[in-house]
Amino acid sequence: MSEYYSSRLDGKRKSDKRKRNSLWGMLLNAVMAVVSVVAALCILMIFIGRFVPPERLWYFSLLGLVSPIVYMVAMVSLLYWIIRWKWRMAAFMFLFVFLGLFQVSLYYKIDVTREYEEPDYGRDNIKVLSYNIRQMRDDKWALTSDSIMSFIGKYSPDIICFQESHSDAESAGTIDSLLGRYHATRSSKVDGQFVRCYSRYRIIRSDSVGGMCGTGSGIWADMRIGNDTVRVFNVHLQTTSITSDDKEYIINHRFISDSTREDKMHSIARRLYDNSIMRSRQVDTLHRRIKESPYPVIVCGDFNDVPMSYAYRTVARDLQDTFSEQGHGYAHTFRGFFNMLRIDYVLVDERFETLSYEIPAIASSDHYPVFVRLRLDTQAQ
Repeated sequence: MSEYYSSRLDGKRKSDKRKRNSLWGMLLNAVMAVVSVVAALCILMIFIGRFVPPERLWYFSLLGLVSPIVYMVAMVSLLYWIIRWKWRMAAFMFLFVFLGLFQVSLYYKIDVTREYEEPDYGRDNIKVLSYNIRQMRDDKWALTSDSIMSFIGKYSPDIICFQESHSDAESAGTIDSLLGRYHATRSSKVDGQFVRCYSRYRIIRSDSVGGMCGTGSGIWADMRIGNDTVRVFNVHLQTTSITSDDKEYIINHRFISDSTREDKMHSIARRLYDNSIMRSRQVDTLHRRIKESPYPVIVCGDFNDVPMSYAYRTVARDLQDTFSEQGHGYAHTFRGFFNMLRIDYVLVDERFETLSYEIPAIASSDHYPVFVRLRLDTQAQ
């Protein structure tokens, strides 16, 4: 008799445990279902935002800032539903993960064939450096002419494109004199800053990129490389106007307790809105200028926008992204926002072969430089 009651009691305990497990499982499934749907909607909006000008759907473009996180959440959701044997939800998430996979190379390149010895690139390679030097401000980043010349001496680039360069005549003269062996051209002064281009190759002609509204600035320069002519664009697109105080305000979650948070957040949102629209107009102009070029083009610059954006897609849709061709691992060029953002680019047309891509870890600005080696296919012209 005691055995009978004991078995009944054990059965009741197991039944209660299964019910509790089932309850927690249902609750977890409900939470993951919400997470999955939100991630799927975000991926869809990110994808659409690349094709639609921000003045129509500007908040879609903001999601591009966190697209790597959104893709990771979607991948975790997919794995969860597979483990739980929920095949309908797994199939649903697979569609959106598959949609995002086409953009992974814009952020991450699997490093499977990396060579640890310096390859022989040949004598015909073209070394290009693009670098936002933040107006050489002697503050937190402490950029000096010595450090930049040491860096240039190490990499020995053939073409140098600076953004936010030379905020005063003395600094400009110092860099010009130190780079005396380079030919130089620069844009008109815009909001206290220049974009500037130096080249070891002879510069045949140069001019500003006309029609750049707002505080965006850009130049192009035709350079004679061997028997060929190449047009190099150097641009600095509209900034986000998000200050260091704004970043600290968001990162430290001060908007949760700040009584003036509505005004502050509205100010941040308004600046993001206005500047994203300005940037979209600038890239429309830039794209037209690129299409008008009779020569192979190299586009360098600080776009102030991520790969999953209207600005990037407009400029890059007919060009190759050198990171996607020869980058390694996860790339970021902005020293902030948790080291997530790649906003500085070197883009080239199909007549160039990308031999190497590197983001040197130089802590002399709020940006990292981009250094690439290229080879021009003369037969493709």
